[in-house]
Amino acid sequence: MGLKHRWEFEESARRLCSTETREIDLSASGQLNIALIFLGPYALGMSNLGFLTVHKSMSLFPGIGVERFFFPLEDGIPFPPPYYSFETHRPLGDFHILAFSLSFEDSFDKFPALFSALGIPINAEKRKSRLPLLLAGGAAVASNPRALSRVFDILVTGEAEPILFEMLSRFMKNGLSPDLVADLPGVWVPSQTFSPNPIVKVHDVSSDPAFSHIVSSQNIFGGAALIEVMRGCPRACSFCLARKIYFPPRAVSMLKLMEHFENHPQFSEWGLVAPSLFDHPEITSILEFLAQQKIRLRNSSAKWEKLTVKNLELLRACGVTGLTLAPETGSIRLGKEMGKVLQHEFFFDTLEKIVFQGFSSIKLYFMLGVPSETFEDLDETLSLIEKVKDIEKGRLASLVVSFSGFVPKWGTPWQDAPAPELSELKRRFRYVKNYLQKFAGNLRARFESPKDIVRQAYLAKVGPEFAEELEKEAFEWNAKNQLKKTPPMEADF
Repeated sequence: MGLKHRWEFEESARRLCSTETREIDLSASGQLNIALIFLGPYALGMSNLGFLTVHKSMSLFPGIGVERFFFPLEDGIPFPPPYYSFETHRPLGDFHILAFSLSFEDSFDKFPALFSALGIPINAEKRKSRLPLLLAGGAAVASNPRALSRVFDILVTGEAEPILFEMLSRFMKNGLSPDLVADLPGVWVPSQTFSPNPIVKVHDVSSDPAFSHIVSSQNIFGGAALIEVMRGCPRACSFCLARKIYFPPRAVSMLKLMEHFENHPQFSEWGLVAPSLFDHPEITSILEFLAQQKIRLRNSSAKWEKLTVKNLELLRACGVTGLTLAPETGSIRLGKEMGKVLQHEFFFDTLEKIVFQGFSSIKLYFMLGVPSETFEDLDETLSLIEKVKDIEKGRLASLVVSFSGFVPKWGTPWQDAPAPELSELKRRFRYVKNYLQKFAGNLRARFESPKDIVRQAYLAKVGPEFAEELEKEAFEWNAKNQLKKTPPMEADF
């Protein structure tokens, strides 16, 4: 990164830093220095409670300095290497531990550029220096840790809160050897064992819910503070990982949430974080409290079958103007196989109530390419969309229908189902797109890239051999860019 680019990076970082409200003091330097890395833009990282929770725990640990790193800092504005931390703009090579928060598999494709810039071999077996120590956790790691088993020294395949304090304590007392933490539940040291540790420890969300200790006006929730109200999902959709990764489902009590809101009066807008918010057993009472306190909600995702008239009225009272629903398909047969029971009359009745209550926008999510799907199933989905148009009669300012593709993932009921071929995905997307072109007005259709879907399916199931692919890409990327590398540091404790 030349002087001009570095100055631009530092200016962008300072500007974003000025948008933050912080609940704790941050320590950027300590006996042990950790770079907490989010492979996505700042706005997305500061909306990720997993990333924020780990950052808070590390920041509160005595003797540890932790700084954030976003790659890229801002969406669509890449900065060339070498790369620098968000807070003090230190080179990444100056840190003892590089800790990656990985929520999505597509972030794996950023490894070649990042590792090349650092001058660190991607394959752990080829790294001569024991520093920096490379650590990764997050939903993408829990989903398919084998893909990263030859890349990282330590993989956290379970929840971080129950083990993070003990892990940091051992590092502070005894040095940075992966072997020191190999026995911790939910921690896998691939150099020590062939398979991940099946024993994990779950966090007591009910007494200690995750919340945003740093709130940025630039987060994707419009600057709202975030709090986790439920971890895990009681449902068992055939394609979804939430039940596997965060089992058992745990809800934060109404009383605990009230206490938290009352202790943070400086925030008038909140986002309630949960895989399935309306499956919280006290959701109506929570909404009543928020409405009484005149707290605005930044939530939109809802389970349509839980949207009673009362809940809809409370959502409107909390300032919610748009709702996101996920029927996934219009086919009753296919819905049952997906674990999404769809009763058409009930669904349409709920949509009528949503429109009547004055919501201005609705977004509907559908999934294509799932096992046993036929074009008759697609026709039923299109008929459902047409019926939605008949119900809303132009009363909505915006009606968005969004189509993604099926990605089989380990640990789900459909883990062994074949991923759809690229040509077949394109064919189905084209079929749906052509049909929807006849609708004018407020309806907009969005389609995930078929190539991205196929890539996700590959990353979700690939094994340890993935390191060889990344090595090749890093070599090619390095040859093209002729990088000025940031040298890795040696241990000083």
